Amino acid sequence: MKKKITFLLSLSIVLSFILHSCIRDEVYSSADPNSKEYTSKSLWKEDETYIKNVMKVYFENEGKIKKINGTIYWDYATTVGTYNESFLMVPVVDNGKVISVLQVPRKKDTIYFYFTDFSNHIAFFQTLLFSKYEKRAYTNDRANPATRDVICTTSWYSVWMPDNEQLPYPETGPGHWETYSVIKCEQRDQEPDTCIGVVGPNGECPGGGGTPPGGGGGYPYPEDPKPIQETRTPCGKTKRLLESPKTKAITEDLKNHMNSGKKGEKGWRDNKTGDPTQAGNNGDHSVNFGDPSTMNGGYHNHTGTKIDIFSATDIATLIEIARYQSIGNIGNAYVGLMAPNGIHYVIFFKGNHGNLPANVFDPDKIDIWNFSQFVLQRDLLKDPSFYSIINGQKVLNNKGLEQVFFNTLEKMGLQNKIALQKIENNNTVLTVNQNSDGTITPVPCN
Repeated sequence: MKKKITFLLSLSIVLSFILHSCIRDEVYSSADPNSKEYTSKSLWKEDETYIKNVMKVYFENEGKIKKINGTIYWDYATTVGTYNESFLMVPVVDNGKVISVLQVPRKKDTIYFYFTDFSNHIAFFQTLLFSKYEKRAYTNDRANPATRDVICTTSWYSVWMPDNEQLPYPETGPGHWETYSVIKCEQRDQEPDTCIGVVGPNGECPGGGGTPPGGGGGYPYPEDPKPIQETRTPCGKTKRLLESPKTKAITEDLKNHMNSGKKGEKGWRDNKTGDPTQAGNNGDHSVNFGDPSTMNGGYHNHTGTKIDIFSATDIATLIEIARYQSIGNIGNAYVGLMAPNGIHYVIFFKGNHGNLPANVFDPDKIDIWNFSQFVLQRDLLKDPSFYSIINGQKVLNNKGLEQVFFNTLEKMGLQNKIALQKIENNNTVLTVNQNSDGTITPVPCN
C-alpha cells in the first residue's frame, strides 16, 4: 500500500511490510544499565557493530553530549532493521519509565546525538522494556528514489498483551495486540546542519546535546569500522572465526594432538561466557561437548581411521547449539572439524529459529544415519575420483567426504539448511555448494 506523509520537504513513502520474526521471550532490565559493555537485550537482530562504536564515542564525550536526566539503556538499542552502520535509537529511563529516546544518526564519517520525546517512540520502548509476552516486528522496504531529498524507513512492532496477568499462564488466555511504529528519516546528499535523524510530522528536527561545544557538528565515527554485513555471511563468519585468538589456540592444539600420535578425538567448547574449555568424556571416535545451551560452538578432530567429515551426531549437535542462540543470532552457532591430511571444515545453520527441526533428533535415527555414512563410503571407494591413496590405503578425498556430508544432510531433512565451509592449509576459505544435479562446487570466498 502507499502512505503519504507531509514534511516541510514533501515526499511519499511506499511501505511494503515484511514479517521479520515472531518470538516468545521475557524481558529483564539490565543489571547494570550504566555499564560500558554492551549485551543485547533486544528481541530483534541489531547492528551491533554500530551500537558498540556509538557507545565508544558516547562514553568518551558523555559530559558534552548528555543534556537530560535518566539512564541510557544501551542493551536495548535498536537499529530499526538496518545493518549499514547508519542509525540507532536507545531508551533513556528514569524511575522505571522511559522519559526520552536518544537517536544517533550517521552522516558519512560523523555521528550526531539527539534526545527526543516522540510519544510513539517512548511508548514503544516502554513496552519493550517493561512488558513480557509475544512481540512481532514488521519493517518496510527502504524508500530510495534518486529524486528525493529525504529517505524514510518505518518499522512496526506489535506486542501481544494478555487481558488477565493474574492467570498462571497469562499468555495462553485472552488478550489483544498493541502496535507501535518507529520512523527513521534522513537527508540525502545534504549537509548535516539541515537535519539529520528523525524528522517530525511538520518537518521539524529535534535536538538536544547533538553537537560538541564550539560547533563542528557531531562527533567523528571510529575509523575503519568493519561492516557487520561481512560477518553475517558464511564466508564472513568463518573468516572472523579463524581470526579469533581463541580459535587459533584451539586449532593449533588440535593439530598438535593429531601430530603427537595420541589416539582418539579431542574437543573444545566455545562457551558463551568465559574462555573455551575442553570437552569431556572423549572416546576413540567421539566427543561429548556437554550442554549445548551454554555454547556458541565447538571444535574437534577426527582420527583419519573412520570418516573425516561431520557425522550425523556432529550435525545434530550444531542444531542444538543453534536452538539455544538468541533471536536473530542463530548464525553464531558453529561446529568445526579437523582431521589428518589437512582436512579442516566448519558448518553453520543457514536459517532462523523457525527453520530448525521442531524436536531433538532421535538417537536411534542418528545411529542409522551414521551407519549410512559407512555404507556410502564403501561405495565411493570404488570410484577413483572420490579417493586418494595415502600410505597404501584408499582414503576419501575432499570430493568424497563432501558427497558423504550432503547425503547425510538429505537423510536428516536438512538439505540447503547447513553451510559447509572448507579451510585450506593457507587459511583460504571456500564455500562448498551442492548443485541441483547433485554435483559439488567449492567457491572461494572473496
